[in-house]
Amino acid sequence: MFRRLVLTTALLASLAAPLQAQTQVGLSAFAGSFLPVGELFDELRLAGQIIANVSQDPGLAIGGRVTVWMSRFAIDAEAGYALSNVDLPESIVELGLDNSASTFVGSVNVLYVIFQAPFSPLRIYVSGGGGLVSRSGDFFDLFQGTTDVAGTLGIGLRFGLGRATQLRFDVRDYISSFAATRRDEEFDSQLQNDLIATIGLEFVFRPVE
Repeated sequence: MFRRLVLTTALLASLAAPLQAQTQVGLSAFAGSFLPVGELFDELRLAGQIIANVSQDPGLAIGGRVTVWMSRFAIDAEAGYALSNVDLPESIVELGLDNSASTFVGSVNVLYVIFQAPFSPLRIYVSGGGGLVSRSGDFFDLFQGTTDVAGTLGIGLRFGLGRATQLRFDVRDYISSFAATRRDEEFDSQLQNDLIATIGLEFVFRPVE
């Protein structure tokens, strides 16, 4: 019995060793573009005027990620912040209505490497997961319910620059439903596709060999 236990333990250790040898933990910072696709409101009354097709402008996005790489699979957690004003007619802005806004995104994702170049430190991967999208700023202070649960889909590229440094390109789509309220006024739910396209450096700070 004891011998069988020892043999089983040794077998499990031998199987776990290759996986452990391929495990890496990466910490990365990124910057890029926030590209909101979709309208926030079909129709909105502001300063006595009816405005149609209200949406957010593209903006700058910054953030960071922690990623655990396990051979072809990985798990990452990311958080990003984007400055993205609301697109309003100049006549409304001139009346004193502040259109400044920002968006916070956060998610946990599973990554899978779909292509690994032979004899090259290049990997291409797809991702999916879940998180949230929270809109804030002077414009969104007029409303309630501006934080939404989101699903995420993405694709990315990872290229090794050195033993402990990787260059990453990522495009991730935060898919959510925006349905804000204002006092007793309710608005129709709008499908949102908030894209973040980023470039960043990933530092592998705990390679296990």
